[in-house]
Amino acid sequence: MDAVALPLPVTIGGLPGSETPATVTAVRRIVDGFLLRLEGVSTRKGAASLTGRQLSLPRAALPPLGEGEFYVEDLLGCLVEDSQGRSLGVVRGVFWNGAHDVMVIDHKEMGERLLPAMPEFIVSIDTLGKRAVVNPHE
Repeated sequence: MDAVALPLPVTIGGLPGSETPATVTAVRRIVDGFLLRLEGVSTRKGAASLTGRQLSLPRAALPPLGEGEFYVEDLLGCLVEDSQGRSLGVVRGVFWNGAHDVMVIDHKEMGERLLPAMPEFIVSIDTLGKRAVVNPHE
């Protein structure tokens, strides 16, 4: 978040259809993430009312990616193969387990499998072609 220009327009999620536009005016790192100041939210009660809500920002606000980097969101919908070209399925979801992101890969015959979205498991990602090559360490 250090490279993001402020003020930054964002969307605060809620129930489907109840998203609220907002503007981030300040960002500060804290131990487990970031502390944000939102335009128009000036009291603890106002900030507490936003606890647990999802905050989305426009992709254009994200810093450019380096060689071999990707955004976790880009994994969704990727066809997954192992290094020998065997299909392992499609990434249907990604979740944070407290230590790292985990891909939820769905295969018609093999069912669901979980695979860490970490460099030691991901060989390559083609985000435009929606293809991921992985080493599941089996």
